[in-house]
Amino acid sequence: MMKKEVLLDGVKCAGCANTVQEKFSAIEGVESVEVDLATKKAVLESQTEIDTETLNAALAGTKYSLVK
Repeated sequence: MMKKEVLLDGVKCAGCANTVQEKFSAIEGVESVEVDLATKKAVLESQTEIDTETLNAALAGTKYSLVK
């Protein structure tokens, strides 16, 4: 199991966190996603490595992005 932690931009409320969680959960191979609103971090567990481009693509069309 691979674990990846990313910082999020634009996440301000529980609804925001839920949207990000749904988008990341839809990525093939992702087993679980936890979004911490206080730290603005998402922790993903997956069977394979998920690259930054895939995460950014999942957030396309939303007002959220990864902190560079």
